Amino acid sequence: MNKRYADRRSLFHDIERVALECAADRLGAMPDTQRDIFRLGVRAAPLFFGYGLFIAERSLIDGVDRLFFFTREGELFHGVFRRLFQDGCLDGSQLPASSILEVSRLATFSVSLRTVSIEELMRLWSLYSSQSMFALARSLRLEPCAIERSCARHGILLDESILHPWQDERVKRLFADEAFRAILADRIGADRDAALALLARRGLVNDGSAVGVVDIGWRGTIQDNLALMFPRNRFVGYYLGLQRFLNVQPPNCLKHAYGPDANRGLGFSHLLDAVSPMEMLCSSPNGSVMGYGVDPDGHPTARRLAEPSETRIHDDIVRHFQDGVLFACDHWAQARARHGIRSAELRELACGVWGGLITKPERQISEAYARLNHNDVFGVGAFVDKRQVPSPLKILRGLISSRDRREVILYIKQTQWTSGLWHRRDLALGHRAILVAILSTGRAYKRVRMWMHHYWLARRNLSG
Repeated sequence: MNKRYADRRSLFHDIERVALECAADRLGAMPDTQRDIFRLGVRAAPLFFGYGLFIAERSLIDGVDRLFFFTREGELFHGVFRRLFQDGCLDGSQLPASSILEVSRLATFSVSLRTVSIEELMRLWSLYSSQSMFALARSLRLEPCAIERSCARHGILLDESILHPWQDERVKRLFADEAFRAILADRIGADRDAALALLARRGLVNDGSAVGVVDIGWRGTIQDNLALMFPRNRFVGYYLGLQRFLNVQPPNCLKHAYGPDANRGLGFSHLLDAVSPMEMLCSSPNGSVMGYGVDPDGHPTARRLAEPSETRIHDDIVRHFQDGVLFACDHWAQARARHGIRSAELRELACGVWGGLITKPERQISEAYARLNHNDVFGVGAFVDKRQVPSPLKILRGLISSRDRREVILYIKQTQWTSGLWHRRDLALGHRAILVAILSTGRAYKRVRMWMHHYWLARRNLSG
């Protein structure tokens, strides 16, 4: 690829063409479904290549000492990063050492709590404004039965969904209950010791260093948790996209997004309407981190849970998409060295690729997503079967029943992928149309709120 190009668009098109030509033999040996998904991964490579390049460029600007790629999606991103920078350098500058860090919101939230209090739990309830004590217990890595008697003393059923728990008088009395607080404190203390041991083994300690962290998004909750656990360190996050922050950001946190950042503007913000399909495409087969412990030799280890349906979907579909991405990234890396490609010039193309993946999905992707049993233990307290959708009757009852209405709203928050719904052949056309209508309404509401936020923010800046 030594010829001269009239413009960068022609160069980028040629990189993709060459990658597909070089993959011809490999594609020819694949079954039709795998071939289509691998080819989709090759065409999606500009998004992942641009993001990997962005991470490298920003890490040098920000002067971070180490890069940690968060499980699960970070395992793919780390694979891309290593392919792009096999010698550990970007244009002669040494990049920070990088590794995978086994973390999750579930594994890091409770251990980041500074006190057992309603005020500290607001970091959770700002994300889940309606929650049962069962889900709260699971979110804090407690067996719900451990707090059942405490809840009963204050008239709370474990599975009762409580709207705005922090305002509920029973919940206030519960958090003033010394026996309840002791149960939580004991669990948090044990989990914190195990987490600190594992993180120290991975090289993360409270030593005043500048730490770069990489994750898919969407609000950087894990980064916040680590920043509270290690207040001397400076944490810089590199994300594919960022939703508007709902919690006060720790002072030792800085966050960058390669794609949309709803905290800075509305550009490409429509890509944040449906994020769970992107999580599926970037997921790892190794499971979610559920907590920390020790291995048979007494060494700190992460305890991971792989859900069988997710593993099957990864083996059948996602793996071939990621193989295509990684295959093409080798070609993009070679072209970068020859033509001095920068992440900023690829951003519009990358966001276009992202948009294509979620607005015009391949049938196989939509069908795989519909089969997911998604890990929502943090927040919801359980795995969520994507096959389960609100019935038309439940949607209608939601007009008068607060419980049904909350379930429909939770479905909207957890899904938001209208394009994928149209491929659900297991649902009647009318049912799909109703679901798409309520998802579209929820998305419109979200966009209006986002627009109003930026409008009033701009007004305050002007008046200030």
